Amino acid sequence: MSTVSEHGAFQRYRRPFAAALGLVALALIAVSATTLLASMHASQAQMFLDDWGKKGVLPSDQAWRVAAQAAERATALSVTTQGEYLDRLGRVYEWQHVTLPFGAAAATESRQKALAAYRSSIEARPLWPYTWVQLAFVKLRLLEFDQEFDHALQQASQLGPTRVRVQAPLAEISFIAWPQLDDRQQAVAWDAFEFTLRQDSRRAARLKGLIDQAGLTDEMCRVVDSELTARRKWCS
Repeated sequence: MSTVSEHGAFQRYRRPFAAALGLVALALIAVSATTLLASMHASQAQMFLDDWGKKGVLPSDQAWRVAAQAAERATALSVTTQGEYLDRLGRVYEWQHVTLPFGAAAATESRQKALAAYRSSIEARPLWPYTWVQLAFVKLRLLEFDQEFDHALQQASQLGPTRVRVQAPLAEISFIAWPQLDDRQQAVAWDAFEFTLRQDSRRAARLKGLIDQAGLTDEMCRVVDSELTARRKWCS
């Protein structure tokens, strides 16, 4: 008797259970498809960024629009990688007017969009130093030397102390914005430069050009390891 009852109960719940499993399967398929599509759009946007970075020239309007649409779609479709996709979106926005002067009115809108994307990216992954340094860069381009700019410099320095791709741009930002920095920020900039000098002579040579332009050569010779500068005959 109990066997018949159990069989009846199984038959009664089998269809709803199968339907539920079907819905779960469909949901998983939909998520997988959306994730794949987001990844494809992200890869397309990254290809543009890599190409622009390699050539070092302003992208055409058409190329920028295609890249921006791809980055925006990737961000809209992304489920689990918002921090990465938002960071990429910010970089695409920055490239629209990357050659215009700091504070240029024509670049304000795109740079503000980049800033918003970086802020959202940091909310998603606050320990990623590369986004912090990009946020500082776009603040520099907007000529916004405020608490957020200072905090971005601090976070980049603290979160990426052994990463040249953080320390070199950190030094670059600092030497460009030198008159706006306090003594603490300037000390951090020299540490970032010295680290770059030890790790990547090519990047350090570019930074040396900024140091000379800013009239900081004598100060560099006082505060940076003399053995490092002597090797390059930068200080008498």
